[in-house]
Amino acid sequence: MKHIGKFSFVDTAAGQYAIHMDWSGAMSQFFDLGGENWDGDPVSVAGERVVPWGKDNNLPNAIRNLLERNNLGPGILDRKTGLLYGQGPALYRIAIENNERVQRWVEDAEIQDWLESWDYRAFVRAALVEYTHLNGVFVKYRMGRGVRIGRPWVAGLDCLHSQECRLVWPANDSRRLEDVTHVLTGDFDAFRSRTFRRYPVFDKWNPSRHETAIRYHSMRSFGRNLYAISCFYGSVPWLENANDLPRIIRHLNENMIAAAYIVHAPGEYWNEKKDLVRELHPDWTEEQVQREILKLKDELTQTIADVMAGKANAGKFFSCVDFTDPQGNLQSWKIEPIEMNIDKYIDAQAKISRIADSSTTSGFGLSPALANIIIDGKSDSGSQMLYALKIFYGADTQIAEDIALEAVNDAIRINFPDKKGIFLGLYRKVINKEDNVSAGDRASNQV
Repeated sequence: MKHIGKFSFVDTAAGQYAIHMDWSGAMSQFFDLGGENWDGDPVSVAGERVVPWGKDNNLPNAIRNLLERNNLGPGILDRKTGLLYGQGPALYRIAIENNERVQRWVEDAEIQDWLESWDYRAFVRAALVEYTHLNGVFVKYRMGRGVRIGRPWVAGLDCLHSQECRLVWPANDSRRLEDVTHVLTGDFDAFRSRTFRRYPVFDKWNPSRHETAIRYHSMRSFGRNLYAISCFYGSVPWLENANDLPRIIRHLNENMIAAAYIVHAPGEYWNEKKDLVRELHPDWTEEQVQREILKLKDELTQTIADVMAGKANAGKFFSCVDFTDPQGNLQSWKIEPIEMNIDKYIDAQAKISRIADSSTTSGFGLSPALANIIIDGKSDSGSQMLYALKIFYGADTQIAEDIALEAVNDAIRINFPDKKGIFLGLYRKVINKEDNVSAGDRASNQV
């Protein structure tokens, strides 16, 4: 018996069967009855009470393993990250023009020098990756030496890996994010105790309180008080099914009947052959006789295969002689084709694949026109992509930008209090239709 996902493949005398039982009881580990309230009670890790992240306190790694086997998810999330990043981070001020809120991009050498001192671009890219996957970002604040004398200065920021961070359970058992005072970091996959470290939560209104601290910036998830939930959380069962489908098809292709014909050989024919072998070799044992019969069967099978197969076999035929055994039963050879229904098999798998892909992509929060999804060999037109991009820029970027860059903008406020109103944002160039662009400036003339 072979197991793939929730399917069991069983070999029987009549062929191989796929069995899928108890769908409701075999759902994803994220949705079973024990997993719905996984953050209701603390778990103990390295002597600390922490807020579990997922049923087994390993949801980030489970999401990672799930996406690495998926043919669509990583590409869509990479595209979403790229669209959010645009042309990269830049400083701006907010202004009101013609009764509309606009961003005025500015240059500030002092702030820029500070940003480049700790590779802010790499931080922004990492923060966007964390946000698009888990709707939250763990950021480590490294304070300068001036913090020891009460002078707050953020020397740099580090975007931590979500799988290495857990919230320490609030001391007052409130299950509220604002009451969390510490974050535990370490290897939660292998549980190596020497890797765990406990950090205080960064207080942006009292930044000089700790030399090094961590803060969890996240999108609030409805019904969850602590960790944020991925936007594609509800698509996990479809992701699992989409991941299993290629392996199932491969297994079936390797084990399905591959013959095009079935040859019926009369049993009496081989009985006579066996008697003839015994007469020719009276000193042979029964085992030797059986081996000779098998050899003759292989030779006959090869002869029939040479006749029936191959592109040069047009016009060939197979001849045989029917006869009656001593009991009066007609013994005859017969060759009949096997109905494979390959077209129905492929069509059925294609339909399942399209349903799984559609259900999977809908959970990632990106239009198929922007995700570069090709269905039945057709891609979206340029106009569809353009309008999808405008809607995405108008409705789906600001919240992600606020959360991913919140730590940077808090640090700018702390380090440069005299430059109030300057923020780090993501510059995205507005793309116009080619019809609205002068002929000399069109993309076709810029390549």
